[in-house]
Amino acid sequence: MNPGVLDLPALAGSRPVLARWARLVPFLLSDEREAASAAATRAAVGELLGRLHRLDADPATSCATVTSFLRGLDAEDADARATADREAHRVTAARAPEVAAVLTGLAGLHAADDRERSIDDWRRRMAVMNGTQVTTLRRVQAAVAAAGAVAAEWRAMRAVVVGGAWSDRRAGLPAPQVKLETHAAVAAAALGAAVPALAGAAVHEAGRVRAGDADRTVVEADGRVSATVNHRPTPRGGLMVAHELGHAVHAALARGTLPPGPLVGETVACWAALVAGLAAVDHADNAAAAAAAALALGDMLVEELFVSAAVSAFEDSLHAAMPLQEVEVGRLNELWRFAHVHALGDEGVVPEDEATGWARLPALATQPGHALAYCWATLLAQAMEARAATDPSGRADIAAAVALGGVDADQLVAALGLDVDAWADEGMEALTGLLRRLAQVVRSGESPAPGSTHANSATTGS
Repeated sequence: MNPGVLDLPALAGSRPVLARWARLVPFLLSDEREAASAAATRAAVGELLGRLHRLDADPATSCATVTSFLRGLDAEDADARATADREAHRVTAARAPEVAAVLTGLAGLHAADDRERSIDDWRRRMAVMNGTQVTTLRRVQAAVAAAGAVAAEWRAMRAVVVGGAWSDRRAGLPAPQVKLETHAAVAAAALGAAVPALAGAAVHEAGRVRAGDADRTVVEADGRVSATVNHRPTPRGGLMVAHELGHAVHAALARGTLPPGPLVGETVACWAALVAGLAAVDHADNAAAAAAAALALGDMLVEELFVSAAVSAFEDSLHAAMPLQEVEVGRLNELWRFAHVHALGDEGVVPEDEATGWARLPALATQPGHALAYCWATLLAQAMEARAATDPSGRADIAAAVALGGVDADQLVAALGLDVDAWADEGMEALTGLLRRLAQVVRSGESPAPGSTHANSATTGS
């Protein structure tokens, strides 16, 4: 493709799309081979995904049933949480043989197509379509892999407070039940306080957040943004509302641009949840409320970074095994446990009889590689918030970056005033310091001075 074509005035409105597709040119086949490949792949993928749909049509093997059991992890009683987890994994074990066949089938198709196109890394497509480099994606993974002790430190702290069993992973400290509308209003206030330029959009979109069976944000046919949340009236539930509100504000301010890819979209949403969580800790009415908010925020950060890293490592292992053979359930269980042990730094983190957690994640089939977007987004959100806490121009840069919409991921990094080669390590440094300070709040039950979590989130001292 001639790069000069992108400068033609008649194509100005299509320039971002054309630039994105131009990056795929080195990997394109002849027209005849593309047509044949598309037809064969479409049929094979459709058949494999149809097998997942049939699983979900049966309550005994559906993801909806798993989700209903996992809501029991919010129970105050540890035995009730353990029972809920066992029931959830009973269903995932029933799903596992069929899901294993689907995942290995899809990975095999992906590997075969990569070979034909001379693609050397299965994540290259994600990098190309999101406007970054494979080396940057791998740098994010390396930054998380090097920090397993940070996750282990957090898990050791929370084990003393709420229990250390795998079924205790969502257990929180006692806190008042909060309605969805209140969570949305509080999140909007936090976003507006952090970046005043976002206040109007935050308040407007908060009024449109609704309860639903899934967490999602879409732009309707009439241009309105709709956000739904499978709401939990807990501090963690409030962070999920803030996450979807971040998506909604991003979509509302970026009308007329490309829809954001996963790396850009999740960055804005994870930053919104971070801001809401920091505000909840800073402005808690008492020590108990501060501790509950701090535990919820720390748990969210550990899950979105380290658990997502484990899922990503699991995907890497699955793709590395293809197309040598179909990977069976037992081997997938081993890969799942191995990935979590290394990401979370805990030998007992996933019990052997609960190692089929991969079988309840349809995104492994429908959105391969997406888990890495949460690692990227969590670290970038930390880096952008740490910069904004010390640099007066940081808040204005965040507002401007959110309004850009679906830009390339590396372009977003530049708009935020961050170094594309350094932000992942900067984000990990900020997160390490923040987790240690949140742990202090949880352990001591003492409310921090206003703004202390913001002011110190970029430090690593405890």
